[in-house]
Amino acid sequence: MKVLIIDPDWRFAQQATSFLESHAHLVVHQPRPLLALAQVQHWQPDLVILASELAETGLIEAIQRLNDRPAILLTGWMDRYDLAWRAWQRGGDELLMKPLFKAEELHEAIITALENAAVGIRQEKPKAASA
Repeated sequence: MKVLIIDPDWRFAQQATSFLESHAHLVVHQPRPLLALAQVQHWQPDLVILASELAETGLIEAIQRLNDRPAILLTGWMDRYDLAWRAWQRGGDELLMKPLFKAEELHEAIITALENAAVGIRQEKPKAASA
């Protein structure tokens, strides 16, 4: 599987790359959003792992327009979960918390993102919460 990591956090990217490559995946880390779009277009990754703060810039919509693919959003802001939720609504298939890196969590997030994308969960409109 080809995985593109779009995150300025080089420590996370290094850990994730090491784990994924040890499981025979091809990984590219691109910390700059504009270069990431070109990478998506030319390399055609199977999965994108994206910092949720970059999703606020419209990057996730641009990626999905180029070639719809599963996306895992990374967040480190539990106190600002609303930002991660809005990013997920824009096109995420799974949410992963940082900065703690646990290989099992990344593996589970990948499986969940692939499953969610396969069944079209992302395409469903969020339902209003009732009081």
